[in-house]
Amino acid sequence: MKKNDIKLVRFKVENFRSIEKSDWIEVAENSCLIGTNESGKTNLLIALWKLNPVNGEPIVPLDDFPRLLFSRYKAEGHESDIFISADFVLSIELQIKLAERYKCDQDQIKTVLVEREYSGDYHVSFPYTKIDQFESTRLLEVYEEFYQRIKLEDFYIKEDKQLQDLIFNFINELKDSIPDNFFREKHIKEVIKSVQNFKIESFGKKQKLPEFFEQNLENSLSGFINSFEGNPIKIEQDTLSEILKNIPQFVYYSDYGNLDSEIYLPRVIEDFERKDLGETARAKARTLEVLFKYVNLSPQEIFELGNDSRVIIKRINHQNNNVISETEQEKTDEEIKAWADKKRERNILLESAATQLTESFKKWWLQGNYIFQFKADGNHFRINVSDSLRPEPIELEGRSRGLQWFFSFFLVFLVETKEGHSNTVLLLDEPGLSLHPLAQYDLAKFFRKLSEDNQLIYTSHSPFLVDIDNLANVKAVYINKETGRTNITSNLRYDEKDSEKSIYPVHAALGLTVSDTLLLGCKPILVEGPSDQIYLNFIKRFLIGQGILKYTREFVFIPVGGIKGMGPVSKLVSSRDDKFPMVLLDSDKAGKDYKKGLLNGKYKDDKDLVLEVNDFLADKEYEIEDFIPHKFIITVIDRMFRGKEFFDDKYVKDEPIVDQIEKWAKENNITLELGWKVDVAREILNRSSKFYEEITPEYIEIWSKLFDKLTT
Repeated sequence: MKKNDIKLVRFKVENFRSIEKSDWIEVAENSCLIGTNESGKTNLLIALWKLNPVNGEPIVPLDDFPRLLFSRYKAEGHESDIFISADFVLSIELQIKLAERYKCDQDQIKTVLVEREYSGDYHVSFPYTKIDQFESTRLLEVYEEFYQRIKLEDFYIKEDKQLQDLIFNFINELKDSIPDNFFREKHIKEVIKSVQNFKIESFGKKQKLPEFFEQNLENSLSGFINSFEGNPIKIEQDTLSEILKNIPQFVYYSDYGNLDSEIYLPRVIEDFERKDLGETARAKARTLEVLFKYVNLSPQEIFELGNDSRVIIKRINHQNNNVISETEQEKTDEEIKAWADKKRERNILLESAATQLTESFKKWWLQGNYIFQFKADGNHFRINVSDSLRPEPIELEGRSRGLQWFFSFFLVFLVETKEGHSNTVLLLDEPGLSLHPLAQYDLAKFFRKLSEDNQLIYTSHSPFLVDIDNLANVKAVYINKETGRTNITSNLRYDEKDSEKSIYPVHAALGLTVSDTLLLGCKPILVEGPSDQIYLNFIKRFLIGQGILKYTREFVFIPVGGIKGMGPVSKLVSSRDDKFPMVLLDSDKAGKDYKKGLLNGKYKDDKDLVLEVNDFLADKEYEIEDFIPHKFIITVIDRMFRGKEFFDDKYVKDEPIVDQIEKWAKENNITLELGWKVDVAREILNRSSKFYEEITPEYIEIWSKLFDKLTT
């Protein structure tokens, strides 16, 4: 995504169709909702679409309000109910502008909450003005900026060297007192007090120095206090309008909108005028509308240009409102020429549009080299398709349903995003359902590319569309058997109540990754669990982005469900060429014991294929989490869990972090659910664009050594 775009980070839906109340649903650049039919996946997307639809899709309470409760809709005034809420991270440019407008810290207005009622009205607020902690670098910037300013002041330059050194040493003492990772309200209050004491003890009756300290240092520090207290921000109408103007628009597509090959123009013209179309008919009409926008002709123009007869009304009834008879009159030579010129112009426009579409389509569709033709004939508009294998033009409807879907979605995306392809969120309902599995694989790859410029959320129940490298952003949608309502979870393990069928595509996809290693020449690396897989993909992406990793074969990190799963999976993966896959283990007691067993057993002659975390770190009971800068994990832990004390305050540098987290949680009466490590890893991956900017050379060296070993 572009840096100046506003990003959707999470949303929730309430009292919309089958959804009673969802949890907050975290989203990233490329998110997938999996689940069985009728689980509510579509309703989640439609609710989000109607927050800010690019095509002006209406809110229809008769369809959208829960049917079970509809009898109360008007009687109890549910028009003002909020059905969709979403958090957006504002662009840096807008953050700076609003922080200046409201005289607040940038972090306080970084995330905005946008909600919509059934009435169509919007609510915009900044509910996250209370900041628990700031990164220590922010405080360091304050001190350095202050010192650079005071050095330029005449009154400072004229002071004796002894006082200058005193100020210099005091600022350095403040820098040395900054906590390692984050600072909080208590620290800032102590600093302000020490600054005030320093002024009293050091400046005596001087005026300019104390004033400068107050205006340029104390005021900056007090700004943090305001953030810690979280004073509310009252939004003005101008700000509300500006935010609504800048938040992303949503493009929703399902196969209801698939185009037919032959389009009857009089019906299209009629449908475009109607306001009472049902949801399916609206979807079809919408795709037709973008089609005609693409060819730069309205259906009315195409119809008129194709009608070469001149109708003369002969008689009407006595009430002047009904034609009794009509006839055609021959055209003059001049009229015939004018009509011929118009038809020629129309044909040239249609040929030009079809040629442009063909060229654009080639860049997207990987399953063939297709040529499109647009034809208009009287009352009909036709789309024909040919390719190298079938050079004769065939109606679109005569081609595969997969091609029909992709062609129709392609048009909607191209036109509704005005070919700018930015500041839109794409919502795709069961994409590629009729595609061949290999084409679905290509579609999943295409989604990866597409999400670089546009956030993408799609639903699926196909394992071929579950991107194993993106498991952190896969959610399971299912029906709660007790309430009959839609639930959603990030827990992709089989022990989740009610959701076993919904998460099947993920487990099937994990099996397919094993097939990838056998069929597609990928290099398998066995790891203990999904969190290991997420962290290693996090590292891999960084190294590729930096140009450090240029390995040609694709790594497939296969989570085997713990130590016990290593044996069976290693046999399956090694069956192609009888070579065992590489194994990467934690250096805790279980990992070390299992490594010893492997080296004394099946890997006796392949010792280099068994790696542990400590091969790249110090000799402690480190786990995969210790490959990641602890600062990142501390940030996430203190955001996800609330204890009597912050984990950052208890953290001991350079010690294994998982043990520390578990000890801290126990001391703070925090229950770490099964799979908490996966949730933390998922959050780190979702924040990767920010974290990547803070990777130090120390970790780059460790990661480079790790992947050097994996490639040999």
